[in-house]
Amino acid sequence: MNVSPSHTGDVADALRQEADGVGRRRFFGQALAGVVAGGAFLHGHPVAVMAAGAQPAPATRRIVIEQIDVFKVVVPMLPGVVNSEELGDLIDPVLATFDQVPKFLIRLHADNGLIGTGETGRGELAAEVAENSAYLKGRNILDLDFANPSLGLPQSRTSDAFEIAVYDLLGKALGVPIHVLLGGRFQDKVAVTYWTGQRTDADLVAVARLAVERGFTQLKFKARRLDDIVPRVRAVHRAVPQLGLTVDFNRSYENPTTFIPVAKQMEGMNLMIEDPFPTRPEWLRELRDKVKIPIALTPRGVPELMEAIKMEACDILNLGGNMRHFVKIAYLAEAAGIECWHGSGVELGVRDMSFLHAAAATRSCTVPSDTLSFFLRESDLLATPVKVVDGFVEMPRGPGLGVELDLDKVRHYQVS
Repeated sequence: MNVSPSHTGDVADALRQEADGVGRRRFFGQALAGVVAGGAFLHGHPVAVMAAGAQPAPATRRIVIEQIDVFKVVVPMLPGVVNSEELGDLIDPVLATFDQVPKFLIRLHADNGLIGTGETGRGELAAEVAENSAYLKGRNILDLDFANPSLGLPQSRTSDAFEIAVYDLLGKALGVPIHVLLGGRFQDKVAVTYWTGQRTDADLVAVARLAVERGFTQLKFKARRLDDIVPRVRAVHRAVPQLGLTVDFNRSYENPTTFIPVAKQMEGMNLMIEDPFPTRPEWLRELRDKVKIPIALTPRGVPELMEAIKMEACDILNLGGNMRHFVKIAYLAEAAGIECWHGSGVELGVRDMSFLHAAAATRSCTVPSDTLSFFLRESDLLATPVKVVDGFVEMPRGPGLGVELDLDKVRHYQVS
């Protein structure tokens, strides 16, 4: 492949085709090698890298971070979108307050004029963000340790946010979307689910109808052992039978003995069950053997994931981690013949989009992921809204994340 600056075709597509030709696992290494060499060289051919609508970055052996902006924000949930107040003390305390926990947005300004954006998970993380920022400032990101889960940053707790920002920069420098750097686009669009917390029967039916109106085909919601879950699921199934349900019990039942009688009453209601009791592979296997409902597991680490695969303890996996880690463990799911979805902590738009890029770079992430929050929070802080069509988000073709922050909105929700 040889693309000159005068060639006005879709270079991003050409790069993706080249990634198929050289092998997806080798593509990222060759792409980085091309930048280091003073441009982009794939398969021995020089490439002028520029996606449609993007400004070409100057060829460089270095991408040095000159300035880092950090915004601490709190974006509240819209009124009434998470829990039904009538449930009172039955509501999980975490669900009642999690939107009050701050998040940090990071903007890395590089010496080539490009900006990479990242977002942390929830938490008081100012010290960790500051330490990683100090480490990165003045550093060439091409010298980072990409084989290290935390990129070699001193504080691993916020390294995933910096990973997003670094990959946003790299994608912009090469003119390709992040999912291409993660191994290639296996999916043009990613399935997503609507989400809500703990609800009364009537409220859950109303949310289910709203989800369908907004273009979703799946609804995930929370439940606990004390909830009267069977009539709740039955009410939704009767009202909106075409809508798939995911019921996340957050391991609130003690064991299969207490849960199986409840689960059998929900057979045939178009749902999945997630984490009903503490994870013991033999318990989950018993549940699969006795109940005709797909069982989803959120593994807490690779050893638990491998044990569940060996024992055929689940039908579906809820996976997470930083982008590179997610792609790796999604490969494990693919090898085991298990579908997965990308989990989320009800994030903001930048982190949501990073999850979608990771999902698009896998074959196995085909179950609707709970990776969108624009319908839950007052804002996702993005300049351009995300669109859901028939339960899918089409992946952006622009470079990097393919989205940008609305800085006016960011400053509106900024806190000290």
